[in-house]
Amino acid sequence: MVLITRMGVFACFIFLLMACSEDTPDSDGIPQGEIELTNSSPQRISDDIILELTEVADTRCPVGVVCSSAGSVELSFIVYHTGGSYNKTINFNPISESTCDTIQNLDVCIKEVLPYRYVGQELQLEDYRVIFEVEKAQ
Repeated sequence: MVLITRMGVFACFIFLLMACSEDTPDSDGIPQGEIELTNSSPQRISDDIILELTEVADTRCPVGVVCSSAGSVELSFIVYHTGGSYNKTINFNPISESTCDTIQNLDVCIKEVLPYRYVGQELQLEDYRVIFEVEKAQ
């Protein structure tokens, strides 16, 4: 009976360890999995880099409208790092699976910019959420 209880506790421990591993930083302090960035919350993407969304220029074709092109989203950030800070702009193309750019020694791949625009809708900076993944640059 004690053996069954110990095996159950061990199985629960392994399950919890696996469930938590998706969102925890790796040995370089880089978060694993998708990260969400909003204007109201700068996001740490490594032990020594923080991104802050400062501006969004959204020219995507609004939902329900037929356009000659899909448009794009220009995202402006402040990159804070151990040596100071600088401005960075990344153009997100909604047709591609992701748009990647290098920040310091990291590849930042933008997966999605939400919400999508609708005709007549004015979105503010605080309405936007940027979904991205980070990995060490090759």
